[in-house]
Amino acid sequence: MYYILKCFDPAEGYIARIEYKKDNPFRFWNRGDRFAKPPPTPIPASLVSDGQTVLADLWETPLPIMSLRLHQALCSLGVGNLDVYPVALTDSRSGESIEGYVAFNLIGVIAAADLTKTRFAADNAERMISADIDHLEVDTTRIDGARMFRLAESVGAIIVDQQIKDGLEADGFDSLTFMQPEQWVG
Repeated sequence: MYYILKCFDPAEGYIARIEYKKDNPFRFWNRGDRFAKPPPTPIPASLVSDGQTVLADLWETPLPIMSLRLHQALCSLGVGNLDVYPVALTDSRSGESIEGYVAFNLIGVIAAADLTKTRFAADNAERMISADIDHLEVDTTRIDGARMFRLAESVGAIIVDQQIKDGLEADGFDSLTFMQPEQWVG
């Protein structure tokens, strides 16, 4: 079984927002390719917060960031396709540095949508990179044992296998959501 990995706002409050200015207009963090030239580090990013915001274990945009705890857990579960970079995360209100996070580039894009069962939005003819999917069915024969990857049909989707889901839940990552592919819209 495969799941879409997300991190939604908690029941109370909401996740602080990330602001990030690209160092290179042609650097795409969701493409699934290794960078020919790594970004200068540490990567500066700001956390926009207020009294109701919380820190997350995962931000997908505008700069993919995860907690060091999540990165360590993923590595211990066998994920080996993450390129990580030091990030200088600063609270925009207080100016304080926030430690314990890395920017990440998830290497690997797989065209895993079952094209006969996945429902694409009728008004979007695109079927790769930014397809508008209303109902995803994963073709497991196309995955070839990958544990974590981006979906080629919609690269914003991060897919994880059952062992990753189970391992992260056992490690207490209760801020993460593992969506059934057929319930995901993207």
